[in-house]
Amino acid sequence: MMNGNVFSIAAQLGWTASAQYKEGRLFFDFQRKTLSGVPFTFTAEMKDGKVSNLVKEIESFVEAIEPETCASEWMVQSGAVAPSRFRQAVSDMDAIRTDAWLLACQLAEADGQSVLASLPWSQWN
Repeated sequence: MMNGNVFSIAAQLGWTASAQYKEGRLFFDFQRKTLSGVPFTFTAEMKDGKVSNLVKEIESFVEAIEPETCASEWMVQSGAVAPSRFRQAVSDMDAIRTDAWLLACQLAEADGQSVLASLPWSQWN
């Protein structure tokens, strides 16, 4: 799969993607706004020029997101203390996690792989 397909798939799912080389390594930045309109970005490396490695990086990012923890950290940094802001921040991060997971699934499918096929059947719910 060509790098241009990464941009196309990201755009179809509401992400803006950009690529950059740093020290000979290829990184993709994926940006979008959260449900409440806050800009959000994450970066994933495409090791060895393989989309499968990019997918693994995105999956790792998804697994690391804990919406409540992210919301708490955001509240401390921003100074927002209203309970409604916390609930919104949790919802935002949960949606970002879902959107990033869908991105990984679509990239894997386009690369001829299936993310779901590698999951045990008990995790399909």
